[in-house]
Amino acid sequence: MSRSGIQYPDVVDLVTQEKDGSVRLILAEVEAITGERVLALQQKLKNYLTFASDGQLVAKYPNTKGALVRIRVDLYAQPDVYTLEFLRRFRQVALKESVDVELSIFQKDVTL
Repeated sequence: MSRSGIQYPDVVDLVTQEKDGSVRLILAEVEAITGERVLALQQKLKNYLTFASDGQLVAKYPNTKGALVRIRVDLYAQPDVYTLEFLRRFRQVALKESVDVELSIFQKDVTL
């Protein structure tokens, strides 16, 4: 059984690197994120941001040094409006750390 999703806040679900060198830290969640589950999403994303910005990413994957980093949130259930607003605000915080945030819902990219 895979340990992924917001119920495992200390686990980076998946790390990928593109041909251009950019890196994606992917969070995949199949359960709907509404109400109090936003706090679990917040904790997981804060951990992803720390992983990307404090040297853990480069320590684990040395070839990512200097790479553009994106956190990709793949949701497989429709989030509520509060979750979407949280993601928009989190993206602004992450951008200050030079990390972008992407969102897809049901495998369709959504602009934050």
